[in-house]
Amino acid sequence: MNKKFGVIFLTILALLVISACERPASKAPFSTATSTGVLPFPLPANESTQIAAVVNTQSAPSDVPSDVPSDIPVVEASQTPVLVIPSPTLAPQPTPTFVVVATATPGLPTTYALHDGEWPYCIARRFNVDPSELLTANDLTMEDKPAAGTELKIPQGANPWPGPRALIEHPSVYTAAEGDTIYSIACDFGDVDPNGIIAANNLKSPYTVTAGQVLQIP
Repeated sequence: MNKKFGVIFLTILALLVISACERPASKAPFSTATSTGVLPFPLPANESTQIAAVVNTQSAPSDVPSDVPSDIPVVEASQTPVLVIPSPTLAPQPTPTFVVVATATPGLPTTYALHDGEWPYCIARRFNVDPSELLTANDLTMEDKPAAGTELKIPQGANPWPGPRALIEHPSVYTAAEGDTIYSIACDFGDVDPNGIIAANNLKSPYTVTAGQVLQIP
């Protein structure tokens, strides 16, 4: 009876072993990572579902860092950089100042009308003409005093004035005295042209001066 029971036990044990060998594995095989976000290692069902949800909901990182201010323009790689050169600011130019330049009587005139305060000797010195030749050309002597308005002939090709012509150093200033005229002042300086005094002081016709008036002498 005991021997029979032992045979039955061994037979049942053998059947159980054979059944265990043919049963499929209950555990899932290791997963391979794919673009769908499947993790390369097995996890419990609830944890796997949570991680997959997080992976699928995350967006791709932005090319621009989050701490960059939004008002700074982003230049795409395909755009060509443009160099902007600011226009130079030009400084204001000063207004030119025009200066009245004294001008003398051009060349040697053939005739000259005397003005108040002038005499033949003065005219010969002014035009750099030998005084004796000027007197001879006008039938005058050293004692003659022609009146204002007398027209003198100025000899052309005459010898120059003998010696220095300037009587007072100039350019300078001159304070007019009682009875002075532009023409008498020019004679006092010797080689100064009255037209030069008129231009240097911006005088208007009839070019009268008053006592105490300060004049620029070119």
